[in-house]
Amino acid sequence: MTYFTRPAAVGTITKNVKENAAGGKEKGADLLELRFDLLLNNTPGFEKYLKADFEESALTDQMKIWISEAKETGLPVIGTLRSKDEGGAFEGTEENRFEVIKEIIGDVDFIDIERRSSKKRIFECKKIAEKFNTKIIISSHYFDEKDMPSRKKIEKVLEKSFEKGADIAKVAVMPETKKDVLKLYEAGLRSKTPEKICLIAMGELGKQTRVLAPFYGSILSYGYIDEEAAPGQLSVGRIKKGFQLLGLS
Repeated sequence: MTYFTRPAAVGTITKNVKENAAGGKEKGADLLELRFDLLLNNTPGFEKYLKADFEESALTDQMKIWISEAKETGLPVIGTLRSKDEGGAFEGTEENRFEVIKEIIGDVDFIDIERRSSKKRIFECKKIAEKFNTKIIISSHYFDEKDMPSRKKIEKVLEKSFEKGADIAKVAVMPETKKDVLKLYEAGLRSKTPEKICLIAMGELGKQTRVLAPFYGSILSYGYIDEEAAPGQLSVGRIKKGFQLLGLS
């Protein structure tokens, strides 16, 4: 099953949800991603919820308010509560993180879960997601150039993501050379599931992938609305203009 008929630009929101959701739609975003860990970090008084001790109901209530504000635009919403180990800001336990994630799965259209999460936790989320027709993005991140995976490894990671229940498999890498970027493109070309994968190269070398990766099977491109949420992100507006120039939209 394909969820999009053409490449989609995701507007990542890290603060001021109502304002930036409206701005993202105005700039052409096809989806909105709520980076809950960064939203909490950027909202005075809510930083405490990133730690191990927090009141779950107060946290989920606030997240649901943000989801409601984003959905006022009429755009689909991706929910992401990224752990510190995966480049996010959430410092609580995995048990606490997944307690929160499971509470908001039914409120979002897509939920982002890291591939390194336990099979049990992913399975539990998948069962909840099926009840609400929420789709699961299983993501893998390689932030260090020294950890740049080979083309075969990228292909294997995509395969493993689908085995774990991904509706969309996402791989983000930090290239050291242009050849590293080509590994990402080659993996996309060889994928048996084009239009159900998301391929991103971060940093300066990877900026091109925000527009060009769709030529190689990637269906989502993440851009910023107000400020970068990852190194090398382009603004949603620039991504959409790139799609238009290349006939991808």
